[in-house]
Amino acid sequence: MKLHPNIKYRSDIDGLRAVAVLSVILFHINSTWIPGGFLGVDIFFVISGYLITLILTKEIDSTNKISITNFYKRRIKRIIPALLFVLIPTIIIGFILFTPDDFLSLLKSSIWSFFSAANIYFFSSIDTGYFATGSNELPLLHLWSLGVEEQFYILWPFIVLFLLTYISSIKKRILIISTIFLISLIGAQLIIVENHSFAYYMLPTRAWELLSGATVALLVHNGFRKSNTTNEIMAIIGIVAILLGFIFVSESDPIPGLAALPTILGTSLLILSGISYRTYVGRILSVKAFVGIGLVSYSAYLWHWPILAFLRYSMIDINLNITIIVLILTFILATISYFFIETPLRKNNFNTKKVFIRYFIIPAVILGTLSTLFIKVIEHRPSWVYSEKKLDKAFLVLPNHKYNYSCLFTEFTTDAYTEDRCVYPKKNKPTVLLMGDSNAAHYIGMIRVFSDHYGFTTRNASQSACPPVFNNKEYSWIDKKYAKGCLTYRNTILDEAIQYDTVIVGGNWPAYDYKEFKEAFSQSIDTLAKKVNKVIILGKVPIMNNYSKDCAQRSIKMPWIECTENFHSTGREVSINKFIKKLTEKYSNVSYFTIKNQTCKGKECSPYLENKPLYYDNGHLSMSGSKLIGEIMLKNSDPMLKVFEEINK
Repeated sequence: MKLHPNIKYRSDIDGLRAVAVLSVILFHINSTWIPGGFLGVDIFFVISGYLITLILTKEIDSTNKISITNFYKRRIKRIIPALLFVLIPTIIIGFILFTPDDFLSLLKSSIWSFFSAANIYFFSSIDTGYFATGSNELPLLHLWSLGVEEQFYILWPFIVLFLLTYISSIKKRILIISTIFLISLIGAQLIIVENHSFAYYMLPTRAWELLSGATVALLVHNGFRKSNTTNEIMAIIGIVAILLGFIFVSESDPIPGLAALPTILGTSLLILSGISYRTYVGRILSVKAFVGIGLVSYSAYLWHWPILAFLRYSMIDINLNITIIVLILTFILATISYFFIETPLRKNNFNTKKVFIRYFIIPAVILGTLSTLFIKVIEHRPSWVYSEKKLDKAFLVLPNHKYNYSCLFTEFTTDAYTEDRCVYPKKNKPTVLLMGDSNAAHYIGMIRVFSDHYGFTTRNASQSACPPVFNNKEYSWIDKKYAKGCLTYRNTILDEAIQYDTVIVGGNWPAYDYKEFKEAFSQSIDTLAKKVNKVIILGKVPIMNNYSKDCAQRSIKMPWIECTENFHSTGREVSINKFIKKLTEKYSNVSYFTIKNQTCKGKECSPYLENKPLYYDNGHLSMSGSKLIGEIMLKNSDPMLKVFEEINK
């Protein structure tokens, strides 16, 4: 970033940028290496808030005003050239590799990203529901952070001008900023419980992080100075807070809520500590290697994610060798961008009109034209772009909730107990109830096959992410999004279940692997066993890591992908399946059911059967896959079928 002539360059801040970008990149490669590495983005927010606010305060000191046109001119010169250098190749590569629907989504995200609204696009378009597909294959997802920053800077110059013009006391300025800071932070902590996606992507719940850096800038502007010893202490506390955040904070923590606060405050302290004195920590951060990485950090951040996304989309395992290639390629492209795109175009002396035309309007026209041409090509789908014949042969892979006869609810209603659509075959009164969560519902296709073969009628009624236990206790591990429906389900399902001859129970057992669940589930099964003729508990299906339901479609453009050879998983049972199986052995009328005979051969399990995909995601069967397994089990006379043969006998 080009600094105001009266602002002293600080190499330690570039070193801090290096720490931030490396933590983000390594986290995105493998989140187990640095569990809190994503906090590097939060560090960037603090640095940005500090530097931009410091520049604005110096401009007001010099001219008693802020030139809004010059401010946005600087932002455009800083952001757009490097961004466009990433967007154009990303679109072209996406056209070569992506399926039509995925490519159209990429085009949309590129337009929103160019106009600094990627966060709004991804918040509104990414499926964050129970069956949400992985987001690590979206090449421009990381640009949400640029959207947050640029939206913040739409209003921030006016607020800084107001504070420095009309609020003379530094205490009152800090009080005003601190109030907004607290409102944003508290809002983030509260909203993240009900709407994690909004809290993560949107400005109102991220503003406090930028305001933290802005507060540091206002203190510096007011002449903040401390003794060298105090600065050393602040620097140590700051870097320790950052490093502890990398180690102990994870994706499961409320981010951007209170869990991010130590990192934000630590970054602020680290910046404050180097205002008038170079601390020991500052000297380490000022090492040439750190400074060099920091200088290209913006471009490195822009490039690393599309590279990883394309590799993952191509189903290439990111092992150690690939990791090294990713790092080398990222920093080569970042260096090219910095020296041949960012720096030259930022240093020219074009007037405001030329900057807006050459840096914004012309690129917007190019991007729009390119997108329109690609859309037209995709609409006509010539054979050289995509083979419809091959596409038609791809096995239909849809989750069970896409079918009307699946009564899986995100917020359960007792309509499931009376609706005809939940019953199969409809001509008879149901004597079998399928209950549980989505891991019960994904057996519907299979059970419909068994219903036809063995002559019983089933009603299905399930609630997403809800443990099938008969109580109204509050469990901290139940997703808040589904808590209300889950409570309704648990309060009513027992009265419904005891009306049936047979009850089939399914669940995502690994997600409930807690002592309190095991106790409650054991009690629930004991109750059922006493009140119904037969209980069948469905085992958790083998988990297929990195599985993609779109593999067959992707292989049309990427023939090197061998779908049936990928995604194999070890055949070792998840530990809680053993608990479930052992529980069934206590009762003569409770049985355990698993599909492992069909999906696993020895120690290897596959999401494919007869060269057709069985799964929708890595832990759920598709409806078509579920049905196919049922048919193959009957064909092979699988021993597990005994539990269904006994129904109605």
